[in-house]
Amino acid sequence: MNDLYVAIINQLDNGIILLDEQMNIQLWNKWLAKYTGKSEEEVKGLPITMVVPRFNKKVYAYMFEKALSDGQKSFCSAAMHRYFVDSHCADMKQPHQNILIQHLQVAHQSYLMIELYDVANHYKRIQNLNKSLQSSIDFSKSLEQFVYYDSLTGLPNRKFVLDRLEHLIKEEDKVFSLFFIDLNGFKAVNDQYGHLQGDLLLQMFAERCKQVVQKQEVVARLSGDEFLLLVENRTSIEAVEQYVAKINKLLQEPFIIEEQQITISASIGYACFPQDGVTAKQLLNVADDQMYVQKRAKKKGF
Repeated sequence: MNDLYVAIINQLDNGIILLDEQMNIQLWNKWLAKYTGKSEEEVKGLPITMVVPRFNKKVYAYMFEKALSDGQKSFCSAAMHRYFVDSHCADMKQPHQNILIQHLQVAHQSYLMIELYDVANHYKRIQNLNKSLQSSIDFSKSLEQFVYYDSLTGLPNRKFVLDRLEHLIKEEDKVFSLFFIDLNGFKAVNDQYGHLQGDLLLQMFAERCKQVVQKQEVVARLSGDEFLLLVENRTSIEAVEQYVAKINKLLQEPFIIEEQQITISASIGYACFPQDGVTAKQLLNVADDQMYVQKRAKKKGF
């Protein structure tokens, strides 16, 4: 791995573990060395389950496998797990640790990256990071991000899609399809697991969408558990059915949150320009109406 990358990772105020495809440790940053009392030289090349026995559990093995095979991120919070790595450092308190497990590709090599965050210092680090970023980030880019992108998922927001629709409608001989996606059962997830876990589910769904969106396609978060997919130059029945199937396929794999496998579905409506409407409002209304027809049909078991 590039020496610059390693130097940056070693400056981070959280733990970073890199595993190879055989689940052997290839990087153990300085935060972990200080916190655990185990140097990188001691643990490098060892199986992660030998160094961190807690990862012997099947649920973590499943998360590791899905991250490597499908690029699926997994998150486990301190609210449920308290901590993952034991402290052997007298001057460091036992933190409440979140972990994020994700796939990483470096120089044609696949790695599994495990990030450990100390929740107690999380907001302080964010404040310090914001102060440093304010002096280096261009104001106009920050403003554009705020206006046109959803802060939770990072997807384009309602204003972005409406502006794009208005632009496409004015183009000569332009055709496109607009899909209205509503996640079924999302309220039940919030009620059973809490709003933090509900937010994580939305973020994970957004990540899956980002991985499959191609050129001339835009997926956006409208509000709550409602999303839009805008597809240019495709309006045939066959194309529409393909995209409906594509969206449903994104939801076939369960979402893993707090060691729980959560499965949800979607109700999907669509509208095509120009046959279903000639304004953004008309197209949204048609797609929305179709979505609710499908949602009611699913509730009745059709």
